[in-house]
Amino acid sequence: MKKIVLIILLGVISLFAYEELNINNFEDKIKDKNVIVDFYAPWCPPCKILANNIEDFDVTKPDNVQIYKVNIDDELTLAKKYGVTQLPTLIYFKNGKIVKNYIGVLSSEELLEASKENFKIR
Repeated sequence: MKKIVLIILLGVISLFAYEELNINNFEDKIKDKNVIVDFYAPWCPPCKILANNIEDFDVTKPDNVQIYKVNIDDELTLAKKYGVTQLPTLIYFKNGKIVKNYIGVLSSEELLEASKENFKIR
């Protein structure tokens, strides 16, 4: 029983592992950094798959890459501002500027390669 509770607890904690951005803090959080923003919705099955892949990627990601999340149900203004029309959408920002958009599920390996390519990391 303890193992089940622990597994459930870890699952719930992992849902909140990345800071949620909103219209008030978005610009400050992405400036002067290499940032990946995951635009998602809690009801979106592919978004959940991508979230798991991001968890795996987090172990191998370069130290100078930050990951944030935006729940489009709560932050529709941000989704519209950045042209998010399909889910899941990842937007890579370098120093506050969009570098690349990805729509759909990427594996942890694809996330790593995209980070190296978009942020010019070796």
